[in-house]
Amino acid sequence: MYCLVDFRNRPQFQHTFHAREKARECVRKIKNNPLGVTAIYPDGRREYFENGLPAMLPAIGGIRAGLTTGVNNLRIQKGYHVKYAVRKLNTLDGLIKKRNPNRNINFSNWKEKSIFSLFMLGNQKLYALIAIASLLIFSSSFYFQKQYSQTATAEFQDLRSFRGQVAGAMDVKTENDETADSLQLADEEIIMNLLGKIQAEKQGEFEKEITKYIKGRPMEKMAPYIAKQDRIVAAFIVGIAMKESKFGVYAPHSGGRDCYNYWGYKGRENTTASGYSCFNSPEHAIQVVGKKIASLTARGISNPAEMISWKCGSSCAGHGAEDVRKWIADVGIYFSKINS
Repeated sequence: MYCLVDFRNRPQFQHTFHAREKARECVRKIKNNPLGVTAIYPDGRREYFENGLPAMLPAIGGIRAGLTTGVNNLRIQKGYHVKYAVRKLNTLDGLIKKRNPNRNINFSNWKEKSIFSLFMLGNQKLYALIAIASLLIFSSSFYFQKQYSQTATAEFQDLRSFRGQVAGAMDVKTENDETADSLQLADEEIIMNLLGKIQAEKQGEFEKEITKYIKGRPMEKMAPYIAKQDRIVAAFIVGIAMKESKFGVYAPHSGGRDCYNYWGYKGRENTTASGYSCFNSPEHAIQVVGKKIASLTARGISNPAEMISWKCGSSCAGHGAEDVRKWIADVGIYFSKINS
């Protein structure tokens, strides 16, 4: 917003504009207006009237229209003698209403045009709205606080009542009641049972995951025991078994029975003529092989490349580079699926 200001930089609120060019155009029209007159007050203040001298001004100044001098030294001159300038309207302009009986500013028109009329000091409607809103907010706050307090008190009383009932039930003693220590042990047993059920459920899911890779192969019967191992150990068990025996399809036998050795493991357990261990059962096989692999992972072995000692022993000098690379790649197929 822009307005015209006089030589004392006082805003002329009857001339307010949204654009600076409009204000400048108004100044040009004022200068060229043949009907305009300027009132010069004794204190040096000047006021310009576009449509001639107002009817009430001669009475205020003690003069008659058409005179250049009069009572109280009020002078009237034809034409534009106020030196209006264009200035941007500040936020606080017009908030304080000055009363001067010698001025005839069309204040009601300015209030209708100004965007700040709502915030004028003395705006009784605004004060009334603020007071009503404050009263409503205070009443709502008091009401909700009272309701919340009553609800919280009722819930607390219900909780105390409930606790009292539980305590009363616990205080009833019979001949079969146990001591506090036995009750604590019973709670611990319940917790352990819950943990056991959770562990069993997780193990069952892990068993299903392993089974989908070895289903239909001799190794399938080992799935429940493999699922009890750590995930990385189980991944090595499945990955190495695929490479060494195709999950038990090609495995050593002794006396016509399966030795359940699907990893090419050579240990002390009932060795065959070729030096491979012959285990008593699938569970026995997983116990021995799983323990061996777990000991290696405990030393930091975490991938098939680091597990190459399973194939080469202490050195791979006697093995071709391509064989070593292929062993690592083949073991890694199922190792990465299970240990992902």
